Amino acid sequence: MSFEWTPAYWQSWREANPYRKYKSDRDRSLTVEELHLVDGESVLEVGCGYGWITEALLGAAKIRWTGLDRSQSMVAQLRTRLSAYRPSAFVGDACRLPFPANSFDKVLCTGVLMHVTDDHAALTEIARVLKPGGLLVCSVNNAISPYSLPVRFHNSSKKGFTQNFRLPGTYRGYFRQLGLRVRQIRGDGLFVTVPISIGPVSFPPKFAFNFLRAFDRWAVERLPWLAYEIWFTAVKQQ
Repeated sequence: MSFEWTPAYWQSWREANPYRKYKSDRDRSLTVEELHLVDGESVLEVGCGYGWITEALLGAAKIRWTGLDRSQSMVAQLRTRLSAYRPSAFVGDACRLPFPANSFDKVLCTGVLMHVTDDHAALTEIARVLKPGGLLVCSVNNAISPYSLPVRFHNSSKKGFTQNFRLPGTYRGYFRQLGLRVRQIRGDGLFVTVPISIGPVSFPPKFAFNFLRAFDRWAVERLPWLAYEIWFTAVKQQ
């Protein structure tokens, strides 16, 4: 079967399991913390989806927000869901951003690059539209995460599905090539991330959630390089 995402799919995915919900909430928090939004800034969100992170951005500061996603249904849902903000959202390709160079003060790209076949090309485009001195916050799947191998094995049967796992050093090399200086590295979680289900069995089990969440908050700040998803905050050199 071919793989297609819809707003309904992602909404049910995020609410169906406490680990997924926790990851989603942490992703929102990391985004706001790392972007340090200021009123009046121009912000591009690449892969905005149906606006589950966008809402947090628009609530954090009076920014000039622009969003892009390849899914028409995602963009349509975002426009409806956040209509009070009159969002400027477009259907488009991360590898061919329809914006001039040096257009945005800040760019966010979370949960996207791992699903792009040519993630280097997408990152090149992101660096192009970011202003000198501007801030980029992006997340990538981590090849040395304990979850990397089982998730890749699980995904191997999904036709038309792309989910890249990269070594952290690979992205550091990309950033250097593109004139981006890494300022901060954080992780979404070591153990409290995306559970793996085989039939009725789920790992980690739901009953262990509260214990693992408390431990995970302590561990991931000390060992971000082992997180399932690594968050890079980088500045474009002048």
